[in-house]
Amino acid sequence: MSEVADKSSKREEEVSLYIGTLQKRYPSFTRAHQHELRVMKHDWVARLFSEYVVFGEKNAYEGMLQGILTDAERQRLQTDPKFTRAWQIFVDLCWLKKQLLRGLLILAGIILLFALILLFFWALPRVAGPHP
Repeated sequence: MSEVADKSSKREEEVSLYIGTLQKRYPSFTRAHQHELRVMKHDWVARLFSEYVVFGEKNAYEGMLQGILTDAERQRLQTDPKFTRAWQIFVDLCWLKKQLLRGLLILAGIILLFALILLFFWALPRVAGPHP
């Protein structure tokens, strides 16, 4: 039993190591991706559109994230089950972060819209003047 547990923990450590390596490269990859969008003259609205609409599906987002991989790592996705598992965990973590940010942006937009509506109704009597 102990031998199986040792083998399993060693495998999990290796997967964790792969995930850690990918997470270390992720910030520089996202900075390069944002810089690429700026070079293509995308403003912040176009960048939001491309991030949350164009790459709105998990498969498209995973395809974009594969740019972080080296050629050897892309080959390992097909052959190494530990690396493939680490990759799927990494993609799931990035996807979860992106979905949480998307949810917060939608919530902030709804709150802003309601605040504008309330401001409009509050200011309407003051702008319209007294009623005859």
